[in-house]
Amino acid sequence: MRVDGTVYTATGNTAAADVKSTFADYEPYGVVPDGWWDELRRARQACPVAHSGRSGGFWLVTRAEDVETILRSPHKFSSADGITIPHHPDAPPQPPIELDPPLHTAFRRLLRPYFAAAATRPYRPLVAEMARELIARFEDMGECEFLTAFARPLPAMALGRIVLGIEDLGELLELQQQVTVIAGQNNSDEAQGAWLALRGYVEAVISSAARRPPCDGLVSALAHGTVAGKLLGEEERIGTLMLLILGGLGTTSDTISTIMVRLTDDPTLEDRLRDPGWIARGDLDELLRIDSPVQWVGRTVTTRVELGEVTLQPGERVMVHIGSANRDEARFTDPDTLDFARSGGRGLAYGVGPHHCIGVHLAQMVLGVAFEELLARLTGFHRDRGVPLTVRDGISRPLLALPVTFQPR
Repeated sequence: MRVDGTVYTATGNTAAADVKSTFADYEPYGVVPDGWWDELRRARQACPVAHSGRSGGFWLVTRAEDVETILRSPHKFSSADGITIPHHPDAPPQPPIELDPPLHTAFRRLLRPYFAAAATRPYRPLVAEMARELIARFEDMGECEFLTAFARPLPAMALGRIVLGIEDLGELLELQQQVTVIAGQNNSDEAQGAWLALRGYVEAVISSAARRPPCDGLVSALAHGTVAGKLLGEEERIGTLMLLILGGLGTTSDTISTIMVRLTDDPTLEDRLRDPGWIARGDLDELLRIDSPVQWVGRTVTTRVELGEVTLQPGERVMVHIGSANRDEARFTDPDTLDFARSGGRGLAYGVGPHHCIGVHLAQMVLGVAFEELLARLTGFHRDRGVPLTVRDGISRPLLALPVTFQPR
């Protein structure tokens, strides 16, 4: 069978039936089960588009080529009905990620100046000062709970100062707690409360900005700016700012955490990350490939289309599994191994197509500063390997705890 230029061959009936059975009741929230990557590998090989009847029903898409095809085809796979599965009823539309071109493009045009490299670069000294302030609180202790001590507060402080104009760390960490709940428990009662709390907070911020004269800031641009010649509506303002908070407080924190896990697994990684050029030379791309901070996104089928020997119908939901695509043997040799000498391109952690991550420059700046300051002061990071890491499944996969020990340099 040929779909979008790709030739698919039939797989063994027994293997395919086994995969279908495994994923028929897959619920995309909860704690990540043991053997998860093995299950996704089996799906890629035997049944690359598998169906789950949970969360309203959806198709799980696991191969890199299929994932990339979907992400580049908003006319066939729309974001307009939400990117979560299921779409939570208390979540407002979140432009631009829950829009399709051309309106999506117009919204990005409004936001792009605030996330360009030239706009974020001047904040680097401020973020470094924030990082040093956090490290000073635990560096003499020889240990810390890394998530609460550093990985979560640093991105929160950076987003607060650079994007939101907020300096109260307690306020920012409360926001981040809501984000963590939403990312890992989207269909729970707790998540409903988190959505409502986040919305209430954002409404107050936008309302305050709308009462003030326009100024040179992103929140003011949302309150007073136009898209496609029209002022943003209240729901558009609220949804856009909620999206920026969800992205800015979640994915960067998760990446700092997973890189720290890699440091505790392989102490030789310290020397690579002490080199100021580690991000520019592509080390971050490989770290993001193997531990993608966004594991999947949802899309809605708009037209009858064949994908991986399955015929998808308009209105059906697909889970576009970026984490699986980033470990696809058809694209990456030995994909479960962290390999900085890898050739053949980077993964899909930033996305591709029109929804490519708009905050990439800010995230890279914060990540670079985070490890520059940490590794300037500390070494020998260690965690108790006898205590398994607990990871919550969802669009992102936040760790629930990460206690580490270290020595001063």
